[in-house]
Amino acid sequence: MDSDIPIEGSHAETGGGPDWKGWLAEHGNRLLLYARQRTSCEADAEDVLQGALLKLVHVVRSGEFRKGEDEWKAFVISCIRNASIDLSRAQARQQATAYAAAAEQPPVYDSTPWLRSRSDAEHRRRCIERVLRRMRADYAEVVMLHVWQGLSFRAIGEIMGENAATVASRYRAALRIFRQQLQKEQNPPS
Repeated sequence: MDSDIPIEGSHAETGGGPDWKGWLAEHGNRLLLYARQRTSCEADAEDVLQGALLKLVHVVRSGEFRKGEDEWKAFVISCIRNASIDLSRAQARQQATAYAAAAEQPPVYDSTPWLRSRSDAEHRRRCIERVLRRMRADYAEVVMLHVWQGLSFRAIGEIMGENAATVASRYRAALRIFRQQLQKEQNPPS
């Protein structure tokens, strides 16, 4: 099976193909420098560069790359750029997931009174969810966008296709209803 990775003694060294070693010796350090600029650490830069070089070897050997050696560098730079963007996005997603998971964990030190428990907070969260589900959809949406997403009434109005004053009025009405319903939900009649 023919490997995509050039090895010593291959047809490249005998004059039957591209001089991979010579090309890499000439351009490798500058390509690694570019990869370092595009990534957050040395290991990522090396991984991104290695992936780009492997793609180059693959497209050259498969015949997909119809340009000459003078275009290899631009191809590798393009691969480094794309891979570093993908890596950055993946790392951002991983970080967001880690933050979300950490936020769900109970705090190590909680300043709430001793007689309160995590189940109290869970009960409160479930009550809030039930009240929001039972509210009119447009009221619930305004509350969600303003309170949990931090959007201004003007921004919410643009999203909903409404006037900012209408959104603010809807928010005030929703809060009145929300407070009443939450009070009933948390303290049901016995």
